[in-house]
Formats: sequence, C-alpha cells, structure tokens
Amino acid sequence: MQINTVGVEYRRKFNLANYESLELSISLYAKVDQDEDAEAVAEFLWHQAKDSVKAQAAPVLKSVNYKAQMQHKVGGLAVEPGDLEDF
Repeated sequence: MQINTVGVEYRRKFNLANYESLELSISLYAKVDQDEDAEAVAEFLWHQAKDSVKAQAAPVLKSVNYKAQMQHKVGGLAVEPGDLEDF
C-alpha cells in the first residue's frame, strides 16, 4: 500500500504561574511522493511542528519570566530583586 499523505499534530501546554497556562498546537500535512519514505516525511513534519510551537511560545515565556524576575512577593508586598539583599 502506498501512503500518499502524512500528518502530525503537536500540542504543548506551558505553565505561566498564577493558575495561568498557554496551550499551543499545530497540525502539519505533507504529500508523500512515490520515491519518498513516509516515516522520514512524518519525522520531518514532527520536528517542524515542535520548532514552530517553541517559536510561538518563546516571546510569551520570555515576558513571563522577565516579570517573575522583576517582581517577588514577600509577605504580600511586591519588591525588586535588589531589595532582598539585606534579608
């Protein structure tokens, strides 16, 4: 049996803290020529999908990480990272 089309779906959920999350997914499909290996095409799509989701998530994750580094909660008070040096 000849496989004509392969498809993959990659989905990932990222925890953003404070009970928030970001879920991203992508579905990719490709036509498989007679001289191509369907498994190799599927593996290529898988890596493409994974890289795409990571690229989409990067700006959000960077922003969340930056905010977390700039603000710590101590006893309900928001403080700057340098303010904790005396503790």
